[in-house]
Amino acid sequence: MNYKKLTDYDISLRGQLTINLPVIFIILTTGFGLSMYADLHFKIAMLIGVALGWIYWSFSVKRWIEWAVANNVEEERLVNIGKKGLLVWSKNTVETVTKHNKIPFM
Repeated sequence: MNYKKLTDYDISLRGQLTINLPVIFIILTTGFGLSMYADLHFKIAMLIGVALGWIYWSFSVKRWIEWAVANNVEEERLVNIGKKGLLVWSKNTVETVTKHNKIPFM
């Protein structure tokens, strides 16, 4: 098969658009929505938003790592790109998905 070699930019952009952008949206909309419409204290509403964002991150980062590995991206390169883009914290996150087929931090 003829695979297109993915650049670091392609890999990072996909991660930012499928992980970080939705997480920020979830946190902000949940925080502001619950504080305005459910009359919750803003700090409590933001904590709920962070918890929901973290749950989304756990599932979406797994899909991103699986996509990258399926497109022949080496683990070490993926870890470097993920750390720079604030998508993963350590090599352990990538290894949890690739070697153990688990969702990180769940």
